[in-house]
Amino acid sequence: MDTIEHQRHSGQFKPGQSGNPSGRPKEDKTIRELAKAHTADAIETLVSIAKSSKASDSARVQASTALLDRAWGKPAQYNENHTTNDSYGDFLQMIAESEEASEMAELGL
Repeated sequence: MDTIEHQRHSGQFKPGQSGNPSGRPKEDKTIRELAKAHTADAIETLVSIAKSSKASDSARVQASTALLDRAWGKPAQYNENHTTNDSYGDFLQMIAESEEASEMAELGL
């Protein structure tokens, strides 16, 4: 046994061989340019849907959201992270007791 060659499954490249020797393909700028040429029409369509009393509420909300996202960017996502050594059940009980205490304080009890 001079050389032990590992068996490779089909599609696996030899060590040192690139899986994409041509590199990443260039963008098709023609499609992008064509799409950009219709930007004004697309915005006008979104505005007309957002303002239309005949459009469903969900369509109006989606159109409004698309307009706001394009103008201001998507809103930041915030996640709260609570770290406790309690079990999940204990954590829920603590929240319930806290809310009960707040309600009692509001009632003056």
